[in-house]
Amino acid sequence: MVDETTGDKEDKTGITRRRFTLGVIIASIAGALGSLLSLLKVLAPEKKGGGYVSTIKPGDRFIYAKGANTGDYIKVSSLNIGDAVLAFPEGKTSNHANIVQLIKLDESAYKAPTHIKYTDQGLVAYSAICTHLGCTVSWVENEKSPDTSYTECFCHNSIFDPTRGAKVLGGPAPIPLAQIGVKVRDDGTLVFTSDFTGPIGPQV
Repeated sequence: MVDETTGDKEDKTGITRRRFTLGVIIASIAGALGSLLSLLKVLAPEKKGGGYVSTIKPGDRFIYAKGANTGDYIKVSSLNIGDAVLAFPEGKTSNHANIVQLIKLDESAYKAPTHIKYTDQGLVAYSAICTHLGCTVSWVENEKSPDTSYTECFCHNSIFDPTRGAKVLGGPAPIPLAQIGVKVRDDGTLVFTSDFTGPIGPQV
């Protein structure tokens, strides 16, 4: 049977040779584009922490993230051994990726893989964003034995050990909370001294 408009012979399914050829070309182009997109996805750098990107810079000062003192500078004199507070870098509170948990323990409590060089006067700071699904972590203090206090995410009960690099002690969190450097200034206020030592935010 001949198509009167094109002169092409139709097969039994009614598809002309021209349409068949066009379909093959379109399929080939689609396949090539799919391969290109897959390649670009592999080559493109992944966003740190699943999209959580901190803007903390060395020299930024710690301020309280919540409570009656929100926005005030945190001073070393205001923290006792066993205390922990949530903190932001000054002027950068709108980025939740910047929130950290600042903890004070006895200096001798910290063991590897804690980066001791990023601690000062018993102070250590970790990202306060759980590496499971991104909830903000909390501090569980043991008043009788401060060094056995720990960080917990109450959303799904992930537990982290602040004395050993915030390694995961239990729960679904896949990796530790990332540490960040802290230093006490001459006036007693605190400043950040580094970037995070690892990825922050959800890692699943």
